[in-house]
Amino acid sequence: MIDPTIGVVLVALSTVNTAVMIGLGFFRRPSRASAIWSIAFILAMVTSYGWVAADVTGSPTLRAGCAGGLLGATLLVWSGVRAWRGKRPFVGVAAGVTAVFCIALPLAAGNDVFGLVFRVVFAVGAAFAALTLAELVKIGPHLRHETMPLALASSGFILFGTLSVVDAVLQGPPAAGSDGLDLIRNLNSMGSIVYGTAALITVLLLTREGAPTQRAPKTASPFRAVAEDRLRRAEALGDKWWCLLDIRLDDPVDLREAFSATDFARVADRFARDVRAVLPADADIVSQDAAHITVLLPRPEGAVRQLLSRLLDRVATPDPAQPIAVRVSASIGWAGVDVVGYDLDELLAAARLAGAEAQRSGGDRWERVSAAQHSPR
Repeated sequence: MIDPTIGVVLVALSTVNTAVMIGLGFFRRPSRASAIWSIAFILAMVTSYGWVAADVTGSPTLRAGCAGGLLGATLLVWSGVRAWRGKRPFVGVAAGVTAVFCIALPLAAGNDVFGLVFRVVFAVGAAFAALTLAELVKIGPHLRHETMPLALASSGFILFGTLSVVDAVLQGPPAAGSDGLDLIRNLNSMGSIVYGTAALITVLLLTREGAPTQRAPKTASPFRAVAEDRLRRAEALGDKWWCLLDIRLDDPVDLREAFSATDFARVADRFARDVRAVLPADADIVSQDAAHITVLLPRPEGAVRQLLSRLLDRVATPDPAQPIAVRVSASIGWAGVDVVGYDLDELLAAARLAGAEAQRSGGDRWERVSAAQHSPR
């Protein structure tokens, strides 16, 4: 039997969580993922009511079935995260395993094997929590603040699952008339409250963020077609005043760790604006990602040096609106057609390697591809 106070809190929070998920999540941005998550919260709400009712009526069978349903809701959270990532959600697997939970536990209720069956079910739930954690890691660091609550709750679930196994080993066979689940039952009831709240925060933020497969596709960049055309014409005219620049923010992973997602987006936006403000209008500029920009520039060597020096100074200039005093800098790889040739792919590769060398040398600098570095194949 669970503590009556915990039961009331569980019912209240599960009800609020369901209302918030449906009202602010599914109705705001309906999708397959938000629908699966809404079902998970509905299942958790219904089973929490049933769990409290079972304690009031003293029905071990109802209590066992509701415990299985509550654990099954965590499987649907995993399924929803996969759906959000655009992967096959395996809803049938989650529903099937939940059905097994809800059948196996009531059948074992009141029998000597119930303790063992419950620990096995709990361990399976912890295994799916580990799968959820793996899916959250695959989302990437750009949404780490959004995924952190559910990641921590899933880690706690895994820990509880391990404690369940350890507790069974230490206790040995339970005493007559006892299932030996006092510790696990308390952990399960309190953990359900924490997990439900953490899951709501993460899935609501992910729902409002929008899944990668649902976001409006970006217009295909004409950079390659334009750049290849310019390079072909430059080669025909013997024009050597062309170069490819690979411009990257230094230590982007550290910057993401230092800033919130919003503040990092502000830093990246300023970086892009600095590049466009310094480089001339006839430069072809394309953003590869938030911290990486590629530029095809028609300028002689002396002019390029001046532009790159100005750009590095501008990027490194502190932003007074920046909430944390973290120095921002960039590294630039510079590949000229006079050394590399007019093939765009070779220019891109050479500039990328030069930029990597600039970062290895400490960053906040540019590195130009020399004839010695680029030997013809």
